[in-house]
Amino acid sequence: MSTDADRPAGIRIARIGGVPVYIGPSWLILAVIIMVLIGPQVAESREDLSPAAAYGVGAAYALLLLVAVLVHEAAHAATARAFGYPVHRVVADLWGGHTALDVSRARPGASAIIALAGPASNLVIWGVARSVASGMESGIPAGLVDAMAYLNGVLALFNLLPGLPLDGGQVVEALVWRITGSRARGRTVAGYCGLAIAAVVLWWVIGRPLLAGHRPGFGTMWGLLIAYFLWQGARQAVGWGKATRQIEGVRIVDVLTPVVAVDSRLTVAEIPTGLPPVVVDASGRPVALVDAAALTAAQEEGAHHTPVEAVSVAQPEGWVLETDPNGPLQGALGAFAGLPSGIVAVTQGGRLLGVLTASRVNQAFGEP
Repeated sequence: MSTDADRPAGIRIARIGGVPVYIGPSWLILAVIIMVLIGPQVAESREDLSPAAAYGVGAAYALLLLVAVLVHEAAHAATARAFGYPVHRVVADLWGGHTALDVSRARPGASAIIALAGPASNLVIWGVARSVASGMESGIPAGLVDAMAYLNGVLALFNLLPGLPLDGGQVVEALVWRITGSRARGRTVAGYCGLAIAAVVLWWVIGRPLLAGHRPGFGTMWGLLIAYFLWQGARQAVGWGKATRQIEGVRIVDVLTPVVAVDSRLTVAEIPTGLPPVVVDASGRPVALVDAAALTAAQEEGAHHTPVEAVSVAQPEGWVLETDPNGPLQGALGAFAGLPSGIVAVTQGGRLLGVLTASRVNQAFGEP
């Protein structure tokens, strides 16, 4: 099988409790930025270290941030699973990280608790690291423990800011959702709060220093990146909220495309006609899509001798959505995250019901 779609989120580094954990390629950019920022500072304060060692400390800072982000996202994932929400994947990337969840049955209270779990985990590490550092002699090891405390403290406080795409914004969304009964309205309000926070960050890193007569530096560029990340995430949240209000009341089954399950052990000649085929393994779990061009070529050249696997494109873990097809469509939208095919297989009780396609979902939103 083709495995191009097996790694849509980056490099898989682990599987925790059945949940794949990825590092996105863009995280390397963040690591380099941290090394460039920290390395010269270490070299200036510790003249006994070689430049390579100083930048090695910078690399250690980057790894500490990665650990903090993964712990943060793991806390989201573990709490979500405690509430019974399927977790598709955990990803660390340039913008921090994200956890892809099936929130088709989400509720305001659970959503708020899941959002707060991430910052809470970082606050725990902050407290432990502060306590350990207080008993250590000064030096690089103590400095790294201090850095662990600092990074987790900043990560926790930053994510608690009350605007999307931050965790505090998820809490705002849940609160408005609980009050109004509309998750879409909550997302819109939290998105606007995120836009306001982005504007404040932009003022803080650009407007305030310029008025004080300071010239922009590397830190200013980093602040601009953060403001851009916040603005983009908030803007998307507002757009999602406004668009989703158009589909409130639309069920998954209303836009579900019927398919036929095809055993991966069959030949191309045995693929039924009439419905789009989805390849399943011996247990009936959807694992791949059929490449139309490869299927046509195989039918012309030797369908009876070509296995289905030869014309299949393996799909990434997390592309299967186990849910009630009568549930709201908006709860299934998160399953599309990180799926280049734009197709989500929907099952209930392990039985394949059909697929959701980005094109049909867009039609529900009124988009061409």
